[in-house]
Amino acid sequence: MKTILTIVALLAATQVSAFGRMSMSDCTQSWEVFNLLMNEGDRDDPRLGAFVRVTPQGWCAVRGSDPAFATSRFDEMEWRAEEISRFVDDGIPPLALEFRISGLDPDEMEAGDISTNRPPLTLSATLRQIPAAGQVIVERAELASDAGDVIAGSMVFERLFLSSKSMMQVSIGSVTYKAGLFEMSLSGEYENPFGFNGKLAMRGSPEAQRRAAFDLISRLPDGFVDDASRAELTGFAGELPRPQGSLDLALDSETGFGLVKVGTFAAMGWVDMVENGGLDVLLDGMTLGADWSPTTGQTD
Repeated sequence: MKTILTIVALLAATQVSAFGRMSMSDCTQSWEVFNLLMNEGDRDDPRLGAFVRVTPQGWCAVRGSDPAFATSRFDEMEWRAEEISRFVDDGIPPLALEFRISGLDPDEMEAGDISTNRPPLTLSATLRQIPAAGQVIVERAELASDAGDVIAGSMVFERLFLSSKSMMQVSIGSVTYKAGLFEMSLSGEYENPFGFNGKLAMRGSPEAQRRAAFDLISRLPDGFVDDASRAELTGFAGELPRPQGSLDLALDSETGFGLVKVGTFAAMGWVDMVENGGLDVLLDGMTLGADWSPTTGQTD
């Protein structure tokens, strides 16, 4: 409950204004700066001359069918922002940003050369910052498949100041994750419908996947997850590899979960961390609430 109230209060505080319409100049200039940053200042990059348009709804947009994106696989990329001049003039994030990319291929997100019949994905997110408080709010980030599978989350980050490049560099080492709400709705039609990299997706036979999930859940520290939430996670794991239903998670950090801490344990590797008791240290001060709601009347 504490996590839910924290998230709701912070999100409500940020939603003070709607996004305005983007001008053609805003769209063209922000696109050029984005590409220069991504391509290390290569002004000969053909994507700088890509056709940028303004949609009737006031979004900036580029189409994946443009020749400049011959090696990219998406249908359309759209974005809009508040105070985009911060990004255009100084290369720092705008006060708020909303974007969506449709027509992504889940097979492109897999490790190795894998071809499946999974439907396309759409990635979207709305982000907003509160400069005076040093907070960055992910109001909602969502990855959805055309089959109806959805994974989404809302998160709060603290101690992150984005007023200038120097402040960004100084605060990046102190930024902490504070709280978040996450949801995953699965139809059960596709295994690993979001095409996550093989390091994140469970592999093997259905029995092997369930055993691996049960083993991980059993290793979660008692202070991190209570018995009721552990039972909910176990129920979800029991439906692998194609669960049908909705999994809701509330992840809270009492003291703030720092990126430095994440980096330290990332060097260990996930398997070593689990096998050698690193989860107790990594998850200290964090709590997880879980609720699994299977779809009624599902069949094997």
